[in-house]
Amino acid sequence: MKKSNILTTKGGWVLLLAVLLFAACKKDDHFVGGSLTKDHTDLTTYDYLKANPLFDTLILLIDKAGLKETINSNITFMAPTDYSIKQFLKVRTKELQDELNDENVLYTLDSLKAPEVRDSLMAYMYDGKIQRSDLSLEQQIYKNKVGENFDIRLKKTDQYGGILSEGVRYIYVAKIINGLDPDPLPDDFPQGDRDIEDLLQTTGIITKTGVLHVLANTHAFYWK
Repeated sequence: MKKSNILTTKGGWVLLLAVLLFAACKKDDHFVGGSLTKDHTDLTTYDYLKANPLFDTLILLIDKAGLKETINSNITFMAPTDYSIKQFLKVRTKELQDELNDENVLYTLDSLKAPEVRDSLMAYMYDGKIQRSDLSLEQQIYKNKVGENFDIRLKKTDQYGGILSEGVRYIYVAKIINGLDPDPLPDDFPQGDRDIEDLLQTTGIITKTGVLHVLANTHAFYWK
């Protein structure tokens, strides 16, 4: 009797999980990880970022580069998180320490020059609104505000072990290196020519001024 109850309970949880995942995919397409986020906000893109501690360092860079008005224009901004920026500073610090043979030297936000910060951040911006409804499983090229080409599209994954028969479709963005990669990618395709791909962990936030997506914490700032 107890064994039967356990099996029924487990089955119920599996069914409930499937229902919840299906509902999440249908109703909250902008959400991938972290906490639930409403897809519309009355805040500007800049104010939305400033209100979230995940972007404290990013806001400092936006201010340093004088890009507040640009961030609040009619653009799509694929925001890197503070984790990405801090990892970038850590890598730069290691390079500088090796170059100067000094383990005490640090590469900080103050070490970054405003023109470099401006170009780096504008590489995450696209004119107009890029939303999930504009994307498909096919490769699509978009040009950012510094003239670089990116492939932005949906990719199907089976992250939930087959619970969802249709799989889950996430938005990926790839910096194109020496031309768009063939799809599917051959195993022997040159490593140096492979596009640099990242997952968007939160997508489709419609702000008062534009569209905001958030790159995964594992993203290397400016694809370095």
